[in-house]
Amino acid sequence: MMATRNPDEFIQVNGALNLKPSFGPIPADQLIPWSVITLANIVVANRILGLSWIITILSIGWGIATWWIVTGSDASRFLSKFHCPPLWLYGHLPHSSPLEPPLELNPDKIAKAAKKANRQPRRHPRSRRQGRPKRINT
Repeated sequence: MMATRNPDEFIQVNGALNLKPSFGPIPADQLIPWSVITLANIVVANRILGLSWIITILSIGWGIATWWIVTGSDASRFLSKFHCPPLWLYGHLPHSSPLEPPLELNPDKIAKAAKKANRQPRRHPRSRRQGRPKRINT
């Protein structure tokens, strides 16, 4: 006789089925890239450039962290924050060359604006009472 199960009863499943292989905290799919990054940093930073071991270890950590963020299993969790969806707009603008001045600029308006920008600021009426410095002609 077969035992009948209640449909609301949970079925026990092996929890190791969904796990990814790893060596402690290091994911197994990252071992080869991390070892290449480590060896390349030791050769370049320590041997060729003659940098200290502290800088070499920091550059190894930087390379491994960058590789892990970009290629890790949860890369989308980090990288999806940094790009925005495109904003598509339709526009109809006339072409204007960056080498030629725009047609709407009037040379007379430009000259008036330049004179206005070079004008001395107005003084407060009280400053006139104190007198202006005398001009010495030589």
